[in-house]
Amino acid sequence: MLNSSFLRVLALASVFVIALSASAAAATKVNVRVEGAKATLYDGSVSVSGGQLASNRGADRGSHLCNVAANGGGAVAATPTRALQAAAERALGDRLLPLGLEWYDSFGDFLVGSVGGEAPSGDSYWELSVNWKVAELGGCAVALKNGDEVLWAVSDGATPSLRLTTPKAARRGRSFSVRVTNGASGKGVAGARVGGQTTNSAGRATLTLKSVGTRVLRATKAAATRSNLRSVDVR
Repeated sequence: MLNSSFLRVLALASVFVIALSASAAAATKVNVRVEGAKATLYDGSVSVSGGQLASNRGADRGSHLCNVAANGGGAVAATPTRALQAAAERALGDRLLPLGLEWYDSFGDFLVGSVGGEAPSGDSYWELSVNWKVAELGGCAVALKNGDEVLWAVSDGATPSLRLTTPKAARRGRSFSVRVTNGASGKGVAGARVGGQTTNSAGRATLTLKSVGTRVLRATKAAATRSNLRSVDVR
C-alpha cells in the first residue's frame, strides 16, 4: 500500500507537470521584425506569453504587467512589447539588443524609447504595426495570435512600410514577377528596388535569376521602411 507522504509528493508532481503544460500551451508563436533607421535589427520568430516587463527609463524603474488583461482587455495574452523583449533576448547570442522601456501610469503602458541602443530623434519614434496595420493601442494592449506579424520600425508617422510578395519558386533563367506594396494600404509602390530592378507604377518588377539555389529578396526605397524578406527557390 502506498503511504500518504508518497501520495502527496505524487500529487504535487502532477500539479507541477500540469502547470508546465499550461504555461507551454499559453505561449504564442509570432514573427517579429525590428527595423532601425539604417538596418534591420532583428527578423525571426519568437514564442511569447503575457507577463511583466521592467521599466529602465524615467522615474518609475519598477516592473509592470504587460498584457491585455492589465489593460482592460480580458484574458492574459501575448503582446507586441513582450514579443519585442523576447526578440531582444533571442538576439543576445549574436549581438546585444537592449531595450529602453519607460512606464506611463497615465495610459498603463510602456513607451519604447530605444532598441539596440537606437533612440529615434526629432519627430521619429518606434512605431508598432501588427499584420501590416499600424496599431492604434499601445504595445501592451494588443493581443497577439499564433502567426501574427509584428513590426517595430523607426517612423515619423508618415513612413510607409514596404511589403514584398514573390513566388515561392522560380526557374533558373526564366523571368517572374514580384510586387511591392504599401503594407498598410495594399497599394503598389513605384520606384522600389528589389533584386536589382525597379518597380513600376503598379509596384511590379520582373526578375530573372541565373543561379540555382535559394535567393533571399528584400525591397527598399528612400523614405520607406525596408520590406520583409522573401526566399525564392530557384530550380
